[in-house]
Amino acid sequence: MSTLLDLDRKILELLKQRTQYSVSEYDYQTTALQDQLKLAEDFKLNPTYVTNLFKIINDETVRVFEQKSLEQKNNLWCQKYRKASYLGPVGTYSYQAMTKYCEQYQIKPEEISCSNFHDLVSNVKQGISDLAFLPVENTSSGIINDVYDLLHDHGVHIVGEITLQIKHSILVNDPSDAAAIDTFYSHPQPIIQCSNFLKLHYPNAKFVYCDSTADAIKKVKNLNTPNIAAIASEFGGKLFGLTPIRSNIANQSQNFTRFIVIAREPITVPTGLASKISITFTTNNTPGALAAVLDIFKQHRFNMTKLASRPIIGRPWEELFYADFIANLETVDAQNAIHELKQLCHLNILGCYPLEKEQQELKGTSGNGSEN
Repeated sequence: MSTLLDLDRKILELLKQRTQYSVSEYDYQTTALQDQLKLAEDFKLNPTYVTNLFKIINDETVRVFEQKSLEQKNNLWCQKYRKASYLGPVGTYSYQAMTKYCEQYQIKPEEISCSNFHDLVSNVKQGISDLAFLPVENTSSGIINDVYDLLHDHGVHIVGEITLQIKHSILVNDPSDAAAIDTFYSHPQPIIQCSNFLKLHYPNAKFVYCDSTADAIKKVKNLNTPNIAAIASEFGGKLFGLTPIRSNIANQSQNFTRFIVIAREPITVPTGLASKISITFTTNNTPGALAAVLDIFKQHRFNMTKLASRPIIGRPWEELFYADFIANLETVDAQNAIHELKQLCHLNILGCYPLEKEQQELKGTSGNGSEN
């Protein structure tokens, strides 16, 4: 059996290699069918089998090329962005998310640091920055309500998302001092998220709470004493010259934070790209009102990846709902669904944007992770 599995693995590796070879930046290549049939004859294989097999392979090559072309077309809108705001100083997880996103879309923006969520949104609203990166949910600690409130109240638009795996590490100036550590510097959230490890290995440790993980890194770097360490990302530690002695120490090894990217104007996503629509809505205070709204998503077979609610300030016992669902606002089906929803509730579209590939693989993480 192992021999057969090894052979299947080689076949799959060759299929992947062929797809990558066949698709270039500007065109795609496939072998002519007559050449494939000639090879089949040389290997004494059934020509019908080979014809059917290569039809599937060639169709997949075309699909990959078309998908890549759509992604390149979609990436063009990013090139107009020149300034980007992020939360906290250089080295935070928010800064890391911005770096990852901008590298992905080949953007080299002027970087603007902000101390709070309101300033991030205000910068975009006033045109001080073209983009801003806000954490909206974490798999360990849930959604960040303050961000959702700002999105609803300030009329900005979601144009993208980026999911960052949060790997908390113990960072020190000198690894040889590891045994002397008795005090940790960090933002409160990472300390909470690493509580199991810290209780087990450092039961008597003291904790110094900082404004951000980057602030903790800088303080540990400047103090440069053997008994202190920072709990932060290796990415941030590397920027300031700290060395990790233990990595990925969170209670949950699969710890992810989802960030959204906001801009002043919405974008149009090519219909061939997997995309997500984010909305807020309120319903009438009548029996079955919410169920009727949710039934629209069921009827149109839209996968809802997020549904959350927040009390409406000044209107006791009324709720504002937030929802994400997989659809493209440019399709007739999505437009029909939006029209039907507006007949049942007060609806605000926050944005339609490409669905991040990593987010698809996570199958809709849920989870108030404001660690920065």
